[in-house]
Amino acid sequence: MGKQIVTQQDDQVKERKTNLSTDFEKLAVYAAHFTQPENQLLKGMEEKARRIYIPIMHPSSMALLQQLIRWTRAAKILELGTAIGYSAIRMKIAAGKDAEIFSVERDPEMIREAGENIRTAGFSGSIHIVTGDATDHLADVREHAPFDLILIDAAKAQYEHLFLEYAQMLRPGGIIVTDNVFFHGLVTNIPGVRKKQLRRLVEKVDDFNHFLSEQANFQTVFLTVGDGLAISTKKEASESAEGWE
Repeated sequence: MGKQIVTQQDDQVKERKTNLSTDFEKLAVYAAHFTQPENQLLKGMEEKARRIYIPIMHPSSMALLQQLIRWTRAAKILELGTAIGYSAIRMKIAAGKDAEIFSVERDPEMIREAGENIRTAGFSGSIHIVTGDATDHLADVREHAPFDLILIDAAKAQYEHLFLEYAQMLRPGGIIVTDNVFFHGLVTNIPGVRKKQLRRLVEKVDDFNHFLSEQANFQTVFLTVGDGLAISTKKEASESAEGWE
């Protein structure tokens, strides 16, 4: 009888493990139901993004980012990758009336649409779109440093370059949030990615994750939220002998 009970318990443990490993995507969808946008403008932006495949943050990732902003009281935020302005607007809502957000975008059509959405939201005076390529040395960004929080949500192949470029513009104790670090789960099965161009991109993301984990001046945690978030906190001068200049 005792052996039978142990066997049943083992089977239950195996079943729970199987369910947790196979139902993660369903759990993400389930969690997203509890993270509703603050107004009709944002709801419409989400619907349009789903309809024509505009890349915006996953609702769960966005909700966590908003909480980080509230917890840390981030007042000066930099975003790399504006798209239609969805994340910028939601970050502004979380940050409050005195916060400023600078968002870098190079696509003229995205800049136009983001500008309209930001005006409709009533944030033209506090969300500033910087026209340009985030991989360049942008004087319009540097002059507003240091930032309290930086969101990296631009070209995945350039994540490492972007991190190194903009980490210098982050205040000690500030946070860099990098989105899409699990790349739809492909980082866990790179040999299974058949298309060469896609595999190279997945390898780039995987290389970045390893790079990020080795940064002595940052403490990073990787979270299975949305498409994967990396949250990197810049060490204070007292925590690191080699701080960023």
